[in-house]
Parts: sequence; structure tokens; C-alpha cells
Amino acid sequence: MRVPSLALSLTCCLMLPGCQQRSPRLLFHAGAGQRSSLDEIAQLFAQRHPGVRVDFAYKGSGYFLADVAASKEGDLYMPGEAFYVEQAVRRGFVESYEPHTDTAAYFVTVILIPSGNPKGIRTVADFARPGVRVGLGDPEACAVGVWHKRIFEKAGIYERVKRNAVMNAQCIPELGNAVKLRAIDTAIVWSSTAVLYLRDAEIVPMESEYVGIVPLPIVVLKFSRHKALARQLKAFVLSREAKAIFHKHAYIIDASEVDRDIKWLVAAARVAKDPAIPITPQTCGHLVEEVRRQRR
Repeated sequence: MRVPSLALSLTCCLMLPGCQQRSPRLLFHAGAGQRSSLDEIAQLFAQRHPGVRVDFAYKGSGYFLADVAASKEGDLYMPGEAFYVEQAVRRGFVESYEPHTDTAAYFVTVILIPSGNPKGIRTVADFARPGVRVGLGDPEACAVGVWHKRIFEKAGIYERVKRNAVMNAQCIPELGNAVKLRAIDTAIVWSSTAVLYLRDAEIVPMESEYVGIVPLPIVVLKFSRHKALARQLKAFVLSREAKAIFHKHAYIIDASEVDRDIKWLVAAARVAKDPAIPITPQTCGHLVEEVRRQRR
């Protein structure tokens, strides 16, 4: 029996009731710590491209390469560390990668502690004090876990901090929630995670010699089924409009302005907790919208 030609098959399909061409769907692999900004960016993109759907696969960055290698599925890839993009490049999964032009924003590390700071955590060295319950990220699973290891090894306290660890998180939101619920006394998280807990936690800037500033590149995968559309979404994520969205969610968009932005983050946590302080750009800078949301 002969197989009908593609043209004939499509014609027959279109003649059948309810048989319509499927709208394109993009599969976007992204680190769990980027959900707040990427959800908003994708919603804007979908509004401007009617019929296009963006499906996110959010998880700890360490899980992506194995998943992608096994499935050969996905259109875009934006893990929580350039290291994971470089691994994907070496394995031939990436269409192209230019670190300087493909970086949308930056993560930066801060210390997150429960409101009231019951254990008096102020420095990286405090993570090694006896009796401090520390939350760590699994370096095999999430990008922040890689940075925990780097930071505490640089400070010469990694083994002591590991003895204080009471959780080994698979993704960074687990650490933020554990601080909020007072299941741990402290954790190092990204500023974009810390901003979600302005009313429930306190934020402590890290000493400059230990701060991690982590570029967040975005790339199109070679096996994308909708490469032209994927390139359009990548361009939008890298646009000035999208960078403003990242910024209002406490990502760093200018690596030279880290100190300024972290000061605004600390101020925003104070404003969110104190209804007597007005919510204005003068009191919480570029984080006005997030402070208003949490005050409500």
C-alpha cells in the first residue's frame, strides 16, 4: 500500500472537522532560580506572538545535561551558571554561544537569615560556628551548591560548614523556604531568591572577597524544532526590556553595580517589614513593585 504524499496528507487533515495545525510550543530548560523573571518575560513574548506557547522545564541546573542528552528535546537552555552552558557546547548541543553577548543578567550571592537573626549571622565565617544550622545546595544538582563549595573552601571552613549542614537542597527555592520556616539558621542564596522573602527573612551582604557574581547565558539548542522562533525568544530575553524585568526581580544587569543593587535589596527588606516607611524609589530603589506586592 502506497503512503500518501505529505501534501495529500495535509489536505486530507485540513478537510477533517477539528483537524487544525498545532500552534508552536517552545520547550525552555531553565534554572529553578530564574522562574520569577522568565515567567513574566515569556508572558510578554506570548502576547506579542499569538498562538505561541512557552513551556518551561525548571529544575536544579545539574539535572539538565543528562535530561537533554537522553531526550534530545528542547529549544532554549538557560541554566543557573555559564559552566553548564559550556558543558552543553562541548557535547554539541548548542547552536552558538558568545559569552559576552548571550548573557541576560547575573546572579549574585547574599546571606539569607530568618527575621530577627536569632543566631547573629553577619559574616561567612559565622556559618562554621558550633550550633548554627546551615542549608547547603547539592553541588551535583544546583548551581548555588557549586558556589557554596567555592566560597567556603576559599574561606577555609568548608569541612566545618558541612558538619553544620542540616539540609542538602536540590534547588535554590528549597533554601529560601527553609529560612522562611526557620528550619535552618542561614543559607547563601542568589539575590533574586532573597527578594522573594523580604517580609519573612533578613538579607546580609557578603564580604567582597567571597561574593559570587554569576553570568546567566541563554542559548538555542541544536535540536530545536522551531529554531527561528527560539532565536526570537532568545533575542527578547537579551533585550533591554527584558533586562529591566530581571532588574526589578533583583537580578544584577550591570556587574559594576553589584554593591549599589545589594544595598537596595537590604533596604527593600526593611521597607517591606515596616508599614511606616513609604514605598518609593527613594526608599527601595528598583524593587518598588516587589515591596508593594509583599506588603499586600
